[in-house]
Amino acid sequence: MILVVKGVARISKRGSTVVVSAPRETDKGDTAWESQTIPLLDLEMLVVVGSRVRISSGVLLMLSEASVPVIVHSRRSSSVLMNPFHVRVADVRRRLYRISEDPAWAASVGMKFVEGKLYGFINLLRYLTYKEVERGKDFKQVLNQLDEVEKLVKDEKNSIKSVDALRIYEAKWSKKLWELVSLFIPSEYGFTGRDPKSRDPVNSAISYSYAVVYGLCTHALIAAGLDPHVGIIHSERAGKTSLVYDFSEMFKPLAVHAVVVASRTTSLSVDGSGYLTKSSLEAVTKQLYKLLKRKHHKWRYTARGEIYAKAWELRQNIEKGTRFEPFVYVVK
Repeated sequence: MILVVKGVARISKRGSTVVVSAPRETDKGDTAWESQTIPLLDLEMLVVVGSRVRISSGVLLMLSEASVPVIVHSRRSSSVLMNPFHVRVADVRRRLYRISEDPAWAASVGMKFVEGKLYGFINLLRYLTYKEVERGKDFKQVLNQLDEVEKLVKDEKNSIKSVDALRIYEAKWSKKLWELVSLFIPSEYGFTGRDPKSRDPVNSAISYSYAVVYGLCTHALIAAGLDPHVGIIHSERAGKTSLVYDFSEMFKPLAVHAVVVASRTTSLSVDGSGYLTKSSLEAVTKQLYKLLKRKHHKWRYTARGEIYAKAWELRQNIEKGTRFEPFVYVVK
């Protein structure tokens, strides 16, 4: 399970269980603390939303030893806490540092990440469009746009020979696809496109979903012996997990799918601090977890398993020069 904790709360441990305690006002006006226990074996990830949660060092040690990632999601950024030294593989990292300096390799592998993102978004949008057509809506123009975008994306791909050109290519087509995504978000949200700095419910939900995906990708890359700070498409900066941002591009359509479904099946909202409310967090997490557990006949594993499989495939590419193929999100 993915445990999400937000607001004033304390997280401690009792034996091999995680204990989450939150204050509740009694009938007499006093404050009482209610606790919930979660067995360590059931916990796949801990997500802390905001800065008002207190975590004991005992919990952090226990989760680190069990390789359970802890994600701290804030309005400005998200951090992943886990122990990277459980993977005692230095040689593959040395190879990664060397090969990442090769412009041809960086452009080639970076293109695979971007391909996975763009084609995954196209698949998602085509699925959403057909669902609208089944409801009797005239979305023929959207299908025509998607066909045109897919053709241009494929045609232009062959001309990309450098990482700089790849960045421009990715930004251009991501912008177009986000415009199409906005067609499937209920109009009452006023969503017009991706803006990480926006406090509207849909952008907040996307940032939260991305944070979970970043956590899983960080965990997978470290488990494969790779350094998550090496940049291919994203520039390197001290403390920035650039490879996570690069690698996770392939899995972003899944996160967006969860948000689109949640936005249409519940009323997403944010609190005064700009974070999703508790009910909204539950709705998005439920959809995201459901999609991560999905398995498609074109994949070898569940979507979550594919994150770890692709991290290992990237390592094999770095070590042995084997072919790396992108993960492409498919709904039907």
